[in-house]
Amino acid sequence: MMRYLFHGSDRRLPTDSNDRIRIGKSRSAVAVWACFVLITSVFFFRNATAQPVSVDAGLGLEYFNAPSLNKYLNFAAPGAMPLSAYQSAIQFTAGGEYFLSREWAIGLEYGYITKTVSSGSALGSQQIDFSYYLPTVMLRRVVVGEGYYIQFGGGVGYHFGGLNASSPYSDKTADYSCQGLGFKADASLDTQLGEKLYARVDAEARAEFMGTLKSGGANNLTYIDYNTEQPHSVDMSFGGIGITFGIVYYF
Repeated sequence: MMRYLFHGSDRRLPTDSNDRIRIGKSRSAVAVWACFVLITSVFFFRNATAQPVSVDAGLGLEYFNAPSLNKYLNFAAPGAMPLSAYQSAIQFTAGGEYFLSREWAIGLEYGYITKTVSSGSALGSQQIDFSYYLPTVMLRRVVVGEGYYIQFGGGVGYHFGGLNASSPYSDKTADYSCQGLGFKADASLDTQLGEKLYARVDAEARAEFMGTLKSGGANNLTYIDYNTEQPHSVDMSFGGIGITFGIVYYF
């Protein structure tokens, strides 16, 4: 059966380059703003108080279930093997933390999850890239020991998603974006490597409630349900668990 990518009431991929530039700039602005707030906060709290302040960075793997997105990917990539309900993706993290006391800490972190799905057919190649941008405010309980920190807690943030799709039926590329609330719970262990440098392993669980993917705030990204032959809008909501390995520096 021939498959088409539906975008709102139009079957063609949007071709407005201004929309793609605007979406790209907005994602970059989110990342730059989050980094600026993070760095500013770390130095402010470090100079304003004697309580410890830390910065961290890590790389890990997220294992997640995004039902709507998964249905779209299976629909849109005809030459690929059907995707399972759960997928894995690379996650990059960076953050800063301020200790309110010996037992409690508040932090700001920025997570970035990204994945590419590719397929091929007699008509050409199909590639879909999607990413999550996850700035989150965290509150954690801290257990301090000789040469280690144990932390566990949770947080919330207003998060963003983006999807970029090419199609064998068009020489254009479509960009879509969405946003919504996200929640995270985690537990981490920091083990001392040097006087102020620690290695971190972090386990997390996420619940993301994203809106419908739109192009330029107008056209919805949709797919056709073969059972009902009806179009459905695509969102990037997901639930998942992950593990990250990184380093932490305590000031």
